[in-house]
Formats: sequence, C-alpha cells, structure tokens
Amino acid sequence: MPHLTSRAQFDALAKDGTAILLKHGATCPISAAAREELADFSRQHGDVPVYDLEVTGNRELSDYAADRLGVEHQSPQAFVLRDGKAVWHAEHYDITAKALEAKTRAD
Repeated sequence: MPHLTSRAQFDALAKDGTAILLKHGATCPISAAAREELADFSRQHGDVPVYDLEVTGNRELSDYAADRLGVEHQSPQAFVLRDGKAVWHAEHYDITAKALEAKTRAD
C-alpha cells in the first residue's frame, strides 16, 4: 500500500480511475483494524490501487485531502475514489473489505 506524503501524490490519484484511500492514525487500534480490512481487500482485488495517508505525521496533507474530497476529517476514514472524487466513504468500524468490494464494483 503506497504511502502518501505530498499534495502532488494526492493530486495524482485523479489519474487512477478507481482507487481506495485510507486515512488513519499510526497508533490507533481502530485504525489498525481498518488497515487490516484494507489489506484483506487488497489481497483479493489487486487490480484496485490502495493508498495510505497516516494523519498524525501528515496533518497538513490530511486537511488538504479532506478539503479536496469535501468530507470532514475522521480517523480512520476510507474513501472509494473515481477520477479523484470521493464516491463513497466510511469511518471507524464501518471500514470493511466487504463494503469496499461492493462500492468499488458499483457503477
């Protein structure tokens, strides 16, 4: 899962078609559960790019992402992106591999 650390990297997500973004805290147990769900999803759906944004060390970038996506910051928070726009998002324990699969396959 590539780690985002710059605005340029975040802005490049618009070129990926469908992608997943996980915003999370490095030491939060709820974030750890979300990372595990993303890892499960990624193992089953290697064709969908999954990106990671650790919010504690990258708060400015996290705020930038929240502003660009038009969704208030939460952590952990997962997004399904299509052409750089959030078409679905979930927070905390609502982040599951099953939900991500359903939302990445929905048209």
